[in-house]
Amino acid sequence: MNKKSHLPDILTRLAFHDMLHIDVALEGNWNPTVRTVWSREKGFIGFTHIVRSHPCLIPSLELYFSDCWIGIHCFQHIDGVNVFDEDLAMRIIEYVSKKVS
Repeated sequence: MNKKSHLPDILTRLAFHDMLHIDVALEGNWNPTVRTVWSREKGFIGFTHIVRSHPCLIPSLELYFSDCWIGIHCFQHIDGVNVFDEDLAMRIIEYVSKKVS
């Protein structure tokens, strides 16, 4: 990733025509913590029910396409804890929303 204000470089290399949804969860404990935060049908759903931090596991986004998914770590390490980076997540969601519309 470039500077803090930039998006992950991988986003510029993706085609978004078959983008389905974006989920947030803790990498390493995905199934119990996964929440959809954006979908093509509903747009931005929100971060209300996500797990926001963990001392060891990493908050991540997964962008789901019809035939694959791309995982993006989305956190800052603050005071010994991996904390969900809501600002980065929103910038990624806004970027995806523009690409699919």
